[in-house]
Amino acid sequence: MRRQWITKKGGRCLTLFFCGWGMDERAVQHLTGTGDVLAFYDYRDIAGEEAPVTDGYDEIRAVAWSMGVWAAAVLLERWKLPVTRRVAINGTERPVDERYGILPKLYLLTERGMDERGRDKFFARMLAGREEMARFGANKPLRELHEQVEELRAIREQAMLIRPETRWDKAYVSTGDVIFPPESQRNWWDGRCETVSIEGGHYPFYVLDNWDEI
Repeated sequence: MRRQWITKKGGRCLTLFFCGWGMDERAVQHLTGTGDVLAFYDYRDIAGEEAPVTDGYDEIRAVAWSMGVWAAAVLLERWKLPVTRRVAINGTERPVDERYGILPKLYLLTERGMDERGRDKFFARMLAGREEMARFGANKPLRELHEQVEELRAIREQAMLIRPETRWDKAYVSTGDVIFPPESQRNWWDGRCETVSIEGGHYPFYVLDNWDEI
């Protein structure tokens, strides 16, 4: 796993952001809000990952998107940080699952077809409309295809073995998400935490574009 500071100005509030598959910190570099922001991505291997140093912060928030919801659940339980608020977006703790995640058959098809063309098609399907597609150039990850393919496979294999359950305060579900089925998300979050429906596709950060509001 990799980590990258997006904002580090010595604020009293820290947001830990867990990216979705294939992404890097560019996915949320445009978001505004108060405090420092540390992004995590590349979940090819999350075993033995050390907790970030959080001394000096009065408030620690965790925000996780897509496959990052699973990764955050694993790591936050392991790290035991004093996180005050946890928010999930377009994902669950069972990312590859018949009822609570992406159907295993469809996931495998995506994994096996992940070439340059398949990656571009995936990114296009994440977005809602031409305007978002035009804007996404500034948020598109700068990562090599081969490691993204490895990550896709590794998430599936790890998620089948490591099945966390942790506390969440809120879950956002995009009504137009065609990557991670909204029904699967609602199946998982029902009775677990507050669920909020928002407009748009799987990539939500032109709708949710402020850390404090999230």
